[in-house]
Amino acid sequence: MKEKNIFKMDYYKTYYFSNICNEIIENPLNYIRHLDEFWGNGQISYLLNSFQKYSVLHHFIEHVIDRLFCESNNNYFPKLNIEELQNHKFWINDTLNYHDIKHPSFNDWYSSEPLSEDLIFEYLEFIEYSDFYLDLKEQMIEETFFILFMNRNFLRKFNLNISGIFRMLENDECNNDATYLLNDKGKLLRKNIPSWAKKAVFFRDRGTCTYCKKDLSGLINISNNYHIDHIIPLAKYGFNDISNLQLLCEFCNTSKGSRHTNVSNEYEKWY
Repeated sequence: MKEKNIFKMDYYKTYYFSNICNEIIENPLNYIRHLDEFWGNGQISYLLNSFQKYSVLHHFIEHVIDRLFCESNNNYFPKLNIEELQNHKFWINDTLNYHDIKHPSFNDWYSSEPLSEDLIFEYLEFIEYSDFYLDLKEQMIEETFFILFMNRNFLRKFNLNISGIFRMLENDECNNDATYLLNDKGKLLRKNIPSWAKKAVFFRDRGTCTYCKKDLSGLINISNNYHIDHIIPLAKYGFNDISNLQLLCEFCNTSKGSRHTNVSNEYEKWY
C-alpha cells in the first residue's frame, strides 16, 4: 500500500514555476504589485498562524501559479480568432492532459452556444473554479514546494521578505483572530515546533548541522544535541513556519542567538 506521504513527481514545468518564485523573491521591486496582492495592506495577517502544514510558502506558490494562469489567459484574444479558438488547446488543457486529469476542452464545453469573446473567458473562468483545476494546482504546488524547500538560500530570502512586511504592520492591522499570536512588541510568540516539522527539517538537512556539518543523527556521536532554528529569528519578525526552519547543533544555535545570519549554501554530494 502506498504511504500517504508519498506523491508522484511528474516534473511538468516544475522548475519553471520554481524559477518564477525565485525571481520574484530575488527582485521584489520588479514584482511589487504581485507581492502586494499576496501580503500587502495587512493581508499578511492570515498567514500568522503557527506551523500550518499548508505553509506560508505553499500559499505563496499557489498565488504565483494563479497569477500565471490569469496572465496567460490575456494572451489568447484577440491574437486568435474565434474559429481558431474553437479547436485551440490552451496551455491549461495541455497541463491537465499531461497529469491525466480529465476535463472538457473548449470545443466540448461550449456545445451549441454561439461563440463570442465573453464565452472564451467564461470557459477559462470555468476552468479556474473547477475541481480539476484544484487537483492540478495541488500537484503543481507540492512539486514546486518540494524543489524550493531544499534551497535554504531561497528560504532565507523568502522569509526575510515577509518578515520585512510583517515588521511594518501595526498590531491593529492584524485581524482579531491573529492578535492573540503576538506579544506586546508585535512579534510572534514562540510556539512549540510540532514533531512533523522537526522530522521534515531533520531529514531535509540530513541530520547534520547546516553550519558546522557536525553529525546530529546520534549514530556517530550521541552527545551532539540538535536544535531546530528559526532562519529569521522571531525577534526579527520571523514566522513560525516550516519554511523558516533549519537544523543546527546546540553550539551554533546558541552562538547565533537572535541575530540575522546567513544560511549555509553547502550541501553534501550524493556520491
